[in-house]
Amino acid sequence: MADSRDITGKNRKFTGTTGIKLPTGTTAQRVDEAGQIRFNSTTNLAEYYDGTDWKSIDAPPTITGFTLDGGSSVTSATIDNEASGDATIVISGSNFDTTSATVIFEPEGGGSNVSVQTITRTNSSSFTVTVTRTDFEEVNGPYAIKLTNGSGLAATLASAITPDDAAPSFATAADTNIGTIALGSSSFGGLDSVAATDADGDTITHTISAGSLPSGVSLATNGTFTGTVGGSAATYTFTVSAATATFTTTRQFLMTTAALEAQVLVVAGGGGGADHIGQGYGPGGAGAGGYLEQAARSLTASTTYTITVGNGGNGNNGGGVGTNGSNSVFDTITAIGGGAGGGYNGSHINGGNGGSGGGDDGGASPGSGTQGNSGGATGYGNSGGDGNPAYPGGGGGGGGAGGAGQNGTNTGGGDGGAGRSNSITGTSLFYAGGGGGGVASGTTGVSSDGEGGSGVGGHGGYGTQIIGGNGAANTGSGGGGGGCGNGGNGYGGNGAAGVVILRMSAGFYSGTTTGSPTVTDDGSFKVIKWTGSGTYTA
Repeated sequence: MADSRDITGKNRKFTGTTGIKLPTGTTAQRVDEAGQIRFNSTTNLAEYYDGTDWKSIDAPPTITGFTLDGGSSVTSATIDNEASGDATIVISGSNFDTTSATVIFEPEGGGSNVSVQTITRTNSSSFTVTVTRTDFEEVNGPYAIKLTNGSGLAATLASAITPDDAAPSFATAADTNIGTIALGSSSFGGLDSVAATDADGDTITHTISAGSLPSGVSLATNGTFTGTVGGSAATYTFTVSAATATFTTTRQFLMTTAALEAQVLVVAGGGGGADHIGQGYGPGGAGAGGYLEQAARSLTASTTYTITVGNGGNGNNGGGVGTNGSNSVFDTITAIGGGAGGGYNGSHINGGNGGSGGGDDGGASPGSGTQGNSGGATGYGNSGGDGNPAYPGGGGGGGGAGGAGQNGTNTGGGDGGAGRSNSITGTSLFYAGGGGGGVASGTTGVSSDGEGGSGVGGHGGYGTQIIGGNGAANTGSGGGGGGCGNGGNGYGGNGAAGVVILRMSAGFYSGTTTGSPTVTDDGSFKVIKWTGSGTYTA
């Protein structure tokens, strides 16, 4: 027996197992009345009217992923929007309407939808579409994939397609050794860049994805190095990854670390040459400034080193003896000024002691070379020569870094001691030559004055050329002794000022100096030459 509520109650109850039969009709046969439910024979879907629109009753589609141009299944991908032709996208999911479903690409940054060129409704779980690559605008991206069934129900896969036309690129070639940096340094400006650029101006994040940097060194996200170089001297291999939101480019580089070292030359000022009051004895040539060299001196990064360049001694005019040269200094290395030449001013005066000693006039004693090793550098200095007291006699030559001054003879002054050659500037040059001895008389029997050592020491005076020669500029060489003769008494030559020179790998050069040194390049090295006092900060 039927329950009367099935007929008279407001909430009717349907029984049985076969279901109920809805009214059926085409779309054209709809009657718009809120609450109506029917089966639409045009769409083959049940539908209801909500008072405004007819709503189909259907299971909505879903999108689980897609492939781009035959690639792996993904939920997001990048499309090259400057490439020609169409891209092929296979959309996967469920409940796709194989009769009338449509696909569009909706820009999440604004702008117009991108329509497909073709659509193949393969089955309810896979559609294939083609789309023109250049239709995607980078400024409007990313784009969502929207698949809409004939019922109006739709599925959207957000941020699926991102347009971009270029991956980051590196200017420095792969496997380049980007340079050598000193242990303890925190200045990386001398290294080649490992930073990438992006043609679209996209932000790039740099990371180390393989290998390692030296201890204490990090790569900032902008592709620059930070920190202080630690560890030991070695060559490091590392890979930099440069990533935008859509692309990642990698490249391998090398970096070498080494001890911060410099070749050093320190030469003191040369002594001044002597003169002679009255005839009979030749004035002595002056000794060269002390000479110090070190092939590899360790420097400490961010440390300031003091440089002092010693002046040359003055040659004497009427006092019998010149003055010693002044010391030159680099850090703990001290070169001693050259000894003055010895002469006569009523009594005989010894040659001065110094880096190299001054020669005497034959009536006293030559000076000793006192330059020894200093501050880890190897020092060179030699004694002056002895003058000859026989009339017309020659004064002794001043000592040089490469040898002692020669003794004077009864017919000429002694040559100055040889200088010492050094190629720290890239060219072999002589430094610290002794001054030549002067001659007592310009009369017959006198053959010559003393020659300056290695062409850089001052020559001795004699005959009509009774003024002693000056040492060559900034070589630390001694002045020549003055001559005396019928034309009057000459005076001694001036000693040359010294010099301080550093040579280092260009990658180690900080560029931080005072005292206006001359900086030159010699291949992969920097040469820094001070002719006046200053500083260098490593």
